[in-house]
Amino acid sequence: MKKIYLILTLTVLFTTVISFQGECKNFESLSDDWTGSIRIEGKTETIWNGVVTVSDTHILAKNLDTDELEEFYIPYPSVLGAFYEASVIGEFSYEIEYWPSFDGFLVKSIEGNSEWWHYWIDYKLPMVGIGDFKLNESHNEILLGYLENWDASALKIYVDKSSVNKNEEFAVSVFDEKDSSVENATVYASSKTYYTNSDGNASIKISNKGNYKIYAEKDDFVRSEKINVQVKKKSLIKNLEIFRLSILFEHILKIVRNLKLQI
Repeated sequence: MKKIYLILTLTVLFTTVISFQGECKNFESLSDDWTGSIRIEGKTETIWNGVVTVSDTHILAKNLDTDELEEFYIPYPSVLGAFYEASVIGEFSYEIEYWPSFDGFLVKSIEGNSEWWHYWIDYKLPMVGIGDFKLNESHNEILLGYLENWDASALKIYVDKSSVNKNEEFAVSVFDEKDSSVENATVYASSKTYYTNSDGNASIKISNKGNYKIYAEKDDFVRSEKINVQVKKKSLIKNLEIFRLSILFEHILKIVRNLKLQI
């Protein structure tokens, strides 16, 4: 049944014509290269996150007609090319299939996570194959996410402070790829978990100093990126300054009271 759905989806994927910037093959107008970020979210963990530069690409893929591994050439900066560059740096395993009947590529698996891969460009879901999307300077971020659902959605996370003191409260907001707030998403911070309210917000406190990766997950969504928050001790100098100011304020109040009594 899964294979039938896969074939049907690929039929739609490769026959749908949508006007989306930079998405069609164009062998006459080729960009020199593209530099941007690519994040790969597997079923249980982040597989890779970093910056790559891609121009043209030679990639090995299994030809489903010949059942042989063959080399293919993509003469422009593509999402598949960016993925390949990430695999070289990150040294993670993958399988790519080439479907001759659609003249398109399919990411079969990454690090053993098979078949259920979706990709976004700046959180937009293109309806073209991963080898056909041509990247240009208007594109910033690629997200590949494993999600056992044909309705693909992804989480985004924001924090209002990147550096806080111990036990200082900071706010986290979680949205989907359309910037709609996501309720009841699980936010991970240190060893604790929090849940977003109807506005997609959660308030967090961390009692131990250190650097923490804050991220969100929810069923039927690709997990969010990980945001670094530094938790530190309050400065002893600041504490002394506050103490001195409080003493000075008390002295001023005493002087004011004495003056009132004399009057």
